[in-house]
Amino acid sequence: MSKTKEYIHKLPISFKNIRLIRLNLPQKEQFVSGIGVRNSREALIVEWTDANDVKGYGECSCRPDPYYSAEFIDGAIALVNQFIVPFLKAEQSFGDLLKLLDKIRGWNFSKAAVEMAALQVIEKNTGHSPFELLENTPLQKVPVGISLGLYTDLNHIKKVVKNALETGYRRLKFKISPNVQTDFFEDINPLLFKADTYVGFDANGSFGDADFEVFNYFANSYQTMIEQPFAPARFDLLLKAKQENPSVFICYDEEIKSLGDVIKLHHLGVLDEVNLKVGRVGGVMKSIEIIQYCAKHNIPCWIGGMFETGIGRILNLRMASYLPNARAHDLSPSDRYFLEDIIAPNVEMENGFVCMESVKNCQVQLNLLEKYTIEQKTIASTC
Repeated sequence: MSKTKEYIHKLPISFKNIRLIRLNLPQKEQFVSGIGVRNSREALIVEWTDANDVKGYGECSCRPDPYYSAEFIDGAIALVNQFIVPFLKAEQSFGDLLKLLDKIRGWNFSKAAVEMAALQVIEKNTGHSPFELLENTPLQKVPVGISLGLYTDLNHIKKVVKNALETGYRRLKFKISPNVQTDFFEDINPLLFKADTYVGFDANGSFGDADFEVFNYFANSYQTMIEQPFAPARFDLLLKAKQENPSVFICYDEEIKSLGDVIKLHHLGVLDEVNLKVGRVGGVMKSIEIIQYCAKHNIPCWIGGMFETGIGRILNLRMASYLPNARAHDLSPSDRYFLEDIIAPNVEMENGFVCMESVKNCQVQLNLLEKYTIEQKTIASTC
């Protein structure tokens, strides 16, 4: 453990209570992916209050169902209630908190939310954070892309693509599945090839052994990133894809839950790119370890999103600012998805970039937090 990391672990954090806040934010429009259909964003917010009533907020960005990962919101609430809060002390170090979280196997989104909330309190009180472990100077402007859902209407997808290109996104990432209408892409190709915008695809693990005809269409026609084409742990299908299409460029998402997963895929020779989601790997400290490994081994890495509210979005942008070589991150502005976000000022984009200075002083708006709360519970310290 380096001296700097040791210092971060020793930072103090007191604990008074945690409030678990379940939100439901209306979306501007329906979003369809290989996982399913969503009309609103249901999220769990962790509010950590210390002995001096300083508050920090973390977002548990798992879904309400176990269809992206095994984790889901009701389970996350139970986990924090039963296996985290009862073991928190009135006074502890950040390292003590990490040991408590590391003892729990899995449930990375839940652990990340608690860690994030605690880190906000620590940074407010001490001015220090784990981001000090990252050596490069953070970007002032972060390039961002847009994730586009599955569409069943050609005119609609053309309209969406034109709007995204005119808005200036640095990357367009299309959701795909074995049932996607490939002829739609033949129609929109003229729009894509004329634009100075990187194009990628994301299958959310929806392709199986019987779906290689559609997979090969995207692999051969575009020579670009295909994100998580197969279900996690279907290494046999990854090998088959690489054998049939040696140049196929696969980005991993659901497959990566830890640094160990990155190292394994790298050593097996199938790791082309990493979509790093802070919540999915267990939080800020775990993300920093992965970023450092990818930098050391020249593995492309960018920050993905889970349609977070502004709370999670700001943290993701901050992490993204330390990745200077990434083409773009899945971190659209607040008004891309929600009728109303719960922070102010909103995350805004200009010409495909988010200015980090503009989000430096974003604050949670308690009136909006309460407006969209559908369930809440406060759990006090017992120590």
